[in-house]
Amino acid sequence: MNTAPTGPKQIRALIGNIPDPEELYGRDDFIEHLWKVIEGNNVLLLAPRRFGKSGILRHVLKRSHAGFLPLSFELEDVDSSEEFVWRITRELLVHDGVRRLLSNARKLPASLMGWVKDTFDEAEFEGAKVRFKEQIREDWREAAKRMLAELEKADETLLFLFDEMPRMIERISEKRGDESAREFLDWFRTVRLEQKDVLRRHRFIVAGSVGVDLVLHRLGAVAAFTDFARLPVEPLDNAPAGQLAEDLAASFGITWTPELSARLFALIGSPVPYFIHIFFSQLGQLPKASRAALTLDNLDQVYATRVLGPTCRRYFGHYGSRLTRYGKMGEKSAYAILQAVASRNQVSRPALYEIYRKTRGRNADEHEFDELLADLEYDWYLRLDPGTNEFFFRLKVIQDWWKRWYPTSAAAAKSARTKQP
Repeated sequence: MNTAPTGPKQIRALIGNIPDPEELYGRDDFIEHLWKVIEGNNVLLLAPRRFGKSGILRHVLKRSHAGFLPLSFELEDVDSSEEFVWRITRELLVHDGVRRLLSNARKLPASLMGWVKDTFDEAEFEGAKVRFKEQIREDWREAAKRMLAELEKADETLLFLFDEMPRMIERISEKRGDESAREFLDWFRTVRLEQKDVLRRHRFIVAGSVGVDLVLHRLGAVAAFTDFARLPVEPLDNAPAGQLAEDLAASFGITWTPELSARLFALIGSPVPYFIHIFFSQLGQLPKASRAALTLDNLDQVYATRVLGPTCRRYFGHYGSRLTRYGKMGEKSAYAILQAVASRNQVSRPALYEIYRKTRGRNADEHEFDELLADLEYDWYLRLDPGTNEFFFRLKVIQDWWKRWYPTSAAAAKSARTKQP
């Protein structure tokens, strides 16, 4: 039965919150491809923070394909292998079918069997965490490995959704030491592969907003995720991004046009849902008359004074604070590089290396510099123009925000200009 178009729909403005499946725009083809890849692979879902990976994971969780049991885990605050095993166990045991399967297992260690056979309400289960971690501290590797092996017998294929696992690995390294982080990575690989290059029935989707390659390289564990298919989450195409803008405009009572959409995306630099939502959160605060007759000049003014201003600074703070992961001198080098590119728009590699060298002094190392540039590219700060061999900011809004809040010195700006080949 055909129905007449109803026009734009009213939707929630989401800033940092995860959209439900019906609020996810422009990801249908990506999710369809993801399910095809999952049939024969584990997946590494790559995207900077706020690019939509968590929304994709929620879609997989809530609209799973037949034959899969998806289990979702937020791991950003996990800092030990025991805490990781606790969260896996807690989630598994709330599913009656999984609990029944494990309760009949013959090879489950005693440290886990008691937890499988007993019944806990949520409060008791949370209160038992310390005791659980103490009991499995010595044999967490074998206990978790046997538990996952038993789950191969489940009626459904377990699909583990691990959000921010790269950050978890960093936290284990910071709190427990590099050896503990490497030990976890080695263990995680063994539970994925029955024997050399033979995939288990389980599937894993690992998502992260930090440069996983930099983490693995620093730990000397570059092969830890080689059995994963890598799927990057890109900005939206113009059509779904335009629909998102129209629907948000309808929610805020804003008269919207294709020209306003074009200017909005030009200001951001690419249609990333997070920044579109931020923009509309500010447009929605305009007087009713201004929202009903919004102009391009209004849009430019809101961008300059509110989106880039103190009101929204906290929404961008991650892009500055996350550079601490490079260490004191690495952070200083990254700031100098980003400041130079922000002020100049495009800067060549030799010019950036000179800035890096002056920052690092006698400790300058060309390999370290290349790794730093690669990580800044991976995390969507910079991009290389293959035609000019110059680096530029991937998103205009991040470049403008960087110039607004991290202005470069006149001397550095002059150096970036004069060192261009």
